[in-house]
Amino acid sequence: MKYLVIPALAVVVISVVFLRRLFLRPRPELPPLIIRPDDPLMKEAVARAKESLSLFRELAAGPHRGRRVKLPVITNTGVKEYLWADLLSFSSSGVKIRYLTPPVSEKGRFQRVATCSLAALADLVDWQIELPTGQYRGGFTLRVLFLRAREQWGSLPPELAAQEKKHRANIQWSPAAYLAARSVKLLVPEPREPLEVPA
Repeated sequence: MKYLVIPALAVVVISVVFLRRLFLRPRPELPPLIIRPDDPLMKEAVARAKESLSLFRELAAGPHRGRRVKLPVITNTGVKEYLWADLLSFSSSGVKIRYLTPPVSEKGRFQRVATCSLAALADLVDWQIELPTGQYRGGFTLRVLFLRAREQWGSLPPELAAQEKKHRANIQWSPAAYLAARSVKLLVPEPREPLEVPA
């Protein structure tokens, strides 16, 4: 009897692990956001991020609450994805990063901590620094995502609205201002907050 219990327990444990992996896969909290590959705002946002790389380096060297970069990653299935990563260290020899999420198309384990050459920063599509005040600099593609999300979903979920608010003080570039300068009307206007005038 003893000899039957151990294999039976092993079968149960293996079955539970298999079923959990099969049915309890993580699901995205937000609906998918569709951004066309030729989206003019996204192209402009990436161009702005690349143009302002010297500002990123300057801010990254100073006091901050966090530094992030968005880099292309070729997964083991051959798909190119763009992932945000925390910048752990930044020196003249290279950068050490930790990807915030694994790629969607990756099969198997994904190495989340990586060391890249400084040349890899030329491939970045965005950067973001959280200043000691809690406000952000950079995050050009994120501002486009906020705008497109509002167009597609009608409004932003609370957690994205909170992130967007931290970007509003970021006057380096605004998707709405970019479109207005080209006489293009937004489908959904960006929210405005009243200006506080000191007494």
